[in-house]
Amino acid sequence: MKRAPSATVRREIIRACKRLDAKGLLAGAEGNVSARLAANRIAVTPAGRCKADLSVRELVETTLDGRPVSGLTSPSSELPMHLAVYRARPDVGAVVHAHPVAATGFAVAQNPLPQAALAEAAGVLGPVPLVPFRAPGSAGLGLVVAKALKGANVALLANHGAVAVGPTIDVALQRMESLEQAARIVVAARILGGERNLKTADLRALQRAWLAGA
Repeated sequence: MKRAPSATVRREIIRACKRLDAKGLLAGAEGNVSARLAANRIAVTPAGRCKADLSVRELVETTLDGRPVSGLTSPSSELPMHLAVYRARPDVGAVVHAHPVAATGFAVAQNPLPQAALAEAAGVLGPVPLVPFRAPGSAGLGLVVAKALKGANVALLANHGAVAVGPTIDVALQRMESLEQAARIVVAARILGGERNLKTADLRALQRAWLAGA
């Protein structure tokens, strides 16, 4: 796949950060976003900075083995997770990690998001694995997230948050937004008496559609 110019990708990272903040999918210095600049290089948000206030010049560039290439500050503490995903998924062009309230609620409760309850969850999001807890920023977290995302594009991180990937920043961001929307709908359904699952045949058809477009 042809990649956008590095300057364009960097601007898209900043735009994604501001959108995540505007939609309440993170707060303060939470969350991180990265994207491939080349086969062996990524740009990632810096550590300890409010995503709504970031500028392009603050982004940090590293190689896929974590070696810094450029940047005025330290990269996100979650860099090991991003790098593990890129190494495991050559098709991934962007990684978005955030703490959306409803989706993270499922992660904190260690309660999987039901795929059979919502057509969009099954046919658009696809599988939503619940990744076992590992310390944020650790290599161990990177390993379990990369393993979970070999067959999925979004995941819940137990007691932590959520992650979404895609070929572009726009796709990864949309998946994060769709994950949160699905979580909110399920919570609303449970307040109203509980979800009613799709019929098995309908669920399988949606799952096949996801596989065809995954």
